Amino acid sequence: MFGFLKKLFGGGEPAAAAQASLYERIGGDAAVNAAVDVFYRKVLADDRINQFFEGIDMDKQSAKQKAFLTYAFGGPANYSGKDMRLGHAHLVEKGMNGSHFDAVMENLGATLTELGVPADLIGEAAAIAESVRGDVLAGYTDEEKAAIPGNQSLYERIGGEAAVNAAVDVFYRKVLADDRINMFFEGVDMEKQAAKQKGFLTFAFGGPANYSGKDMREGHAHLVAKGLNDSHFDAVMENLGATLTELGVPDDLITEAAAIAESVRNDVLGR
Repeated sequence: MFGFLKKLFGGGEPAAAAQASLYERIGGDAAVNAAVDVFYRKVLADDRINQFFEGIDMDKQSAKQKAFLTYAFGGPANYSGKDMRLGHAHLVEKGMNGSHFDAVMENLGATLTELGVPADLIGEAAAIAESVRGDVLAGYTDEEKAAIPGNQSLYERIGGEAAVNAAVDVFYRKVLADDRINMFFEGVDMEKQAAKQKGFLTFAFGGPANYSGKDMREGHAHLVAKGLNDSHFDAVMENLGATLTELGVPDDLITEAAAIAESVRNDVLGR
């Protein structure tokens, strides 16, 4: 969400030859790293917006953001990213609106203030941020998304509703036959469980957001209390892979689905 700073600090016009880049003037790599670390610390503690980072690998997110800011501030160009509208479209689909944008602005300002950035630069950054509010919050229609090369969701690429329904049915057949993990489903209404899982996977794979269940940590806390651990999570991952293989899903899409599942391991296990 620092994306707009490209426009301010690295968006196209070269700096005067006599002036060092902002990257150099603010202190180079150490300063950029500090800014991203402080910003995400604030964002993840802010209940107005931290839901947009659930399930995100924050180490990878921070590394990506640090590379972007290094480039945006005029340092080594090791970043290649999406434009404002495309880069935030998935967040708009999750409900991001003007109030969330305001919260990001507030955290950005607090970050720059905490790090001693002069007030005039903070004000200038805020003005630039406001200028891209419309693009950040624009989102995409289904038709626009489909027209973007390579931008179909995993949900669409694996075959939509029919594929998700089939995957959940096969998956639970395997899970209930697996003595490593089937004890966690004793006494569970599997029809309701399957319906809930279909809603969740549709959402997680980028389909219609009709899932309103508990978050990963809360939803699995009772299983953790019963002893759920990494070995059980590994068994679930194994059954998921076997399910997708059985259904003829291509290897690259299986890898993508596995990455989504792996990204919530710590939340599922209450860590």
